[in-house]
Amino acid sequence: MKYDAITIDTQVVYSNDLEFDTGLVGQLDQFKDGLVQFLLSKITVREIHKPLTEKAKATQDALIKAIRAGRSNSQLSDQQCAELEAIRDGMLKPSEHAKNQLAEFTTNAGAEVVSADTVAVRSLLDRYFKNDAPFASKGKKNEFPDAIALLTLERWAIEKQKRILAVSNDGDWKSFAEQSEYIDVVDDLGKALEILNDLAEETVPLAKDVLGLVRAGDPDFTQYLTSRLEYAVESECPYLEFDGPMPGEDEGASLSLVDFEIPGLEDESTNIDIVRVGTQGFAFRVPVSITANVYGEISFSIRDSIDKDYISMGSTSVEQETEFDAFLLLEISHFQDDEDEKSVVYELENVELLDAPSSVDVGYIDHSLAEPDYDFEMEYMLEEQEPH
Repeated sequence: MKYDAITIDTQVVYSNDLEFDTGLVGQLDQFKDGLVQFLLSKITVREIHKPLTEKAKATQDALIKAIRAGRSNSQLSDQQCAELEAIRDGMLKPSEHAKNQLAEFTTNAGAEVVSADTVAVRSLLDRYFKNDAPFASKGKKNEFPDAIALLTLERWAIEKQKRILAVSNDGDWKSFAEQSEYIDVVDDLGKALEILNDLAEETVPLAKDVLGLVRAGDPDFTQYLTSRLEYAVESECPYLEFDGPMPGEDEGASLSLVDFEIPGLEDESTNIDIVRVGTQGFAFRVPVSITANVYGEISFSIRDSIDKDYISMGSTSVEQETEFDAFLLLEISHFQDDEDEKSVVYELENVELLDAPSSVDVGYIDHSLAEPDYDFEMEYMLEEQEPH
């Protein structure tokens, strides 16, 4: 079925870590000036603005906290603090920064922002009181933003006589689409991009050629793939999940790549999603199974029922192997071989790790293995008591 436009809901951006130039969201700029339009409801834009503002504020607060801590413990000189404070003072307000991020995204992707003013109040209220999608759930008053977004998009489609492919894993979006002649919903952006790429089917053999290079162990290709994947895995900062007799707090974790496997690589049955096709290259997504080492620190404390405060019981390090499934986004450029015009040369331009888990379960952690925190104050007192 032919579609004239694509749109996404807020959750698509959330799941991309609120990043616009990486992952599958970063592939949306292919629709700028293209035959398929990229649409965003004004409601969706507003909903994305809030978490972007919160993220920018968290960054600003972290800088302020770091300056104070650095000055307090003399880790930073007065000049260094002044330089950092100048950077802080030069930062935009979080809401303005978020606004600029959205403006840059919509410009780069050529997005048309559909105003919410076209929604008829009567149609909205009829759906609300009849419990029609997206008001089918119990907390239906919370679905007004979704309802306005969907109705404005449908109104746009009716007026333009065009069909929209929407990306959302929200059940109410799917229910709405089942009743609409102008909107269809898929729950995965990668699948949507493949549907909209007319040359996707013709590009699959090229993607298989690329995977053939990986299977054959082409030195340049596999070395770059491995190094980029190592970097991607090390960039992940998962939360630690654990059990134990005493409550503990995750003090941060990191990953390092041990090994990876692309399912179906050996028998050429790998599931391939073509997400972008251009004159000089293409991008596709494949599943990947990752084996990694996880390193973390867990601190323990108990609550003093008298002082109503928490007393540190030390901390322990965690190091173990973990496995998880994710996806690889491979961006490829291709051109004819100068020496053999019938041969195509492929170059791997970029590798991204998609949909990696946000947490890692490290199992049972025994607090008795925790080492006590170093007490500098106690050490100083003991030194003072020593005879001179």
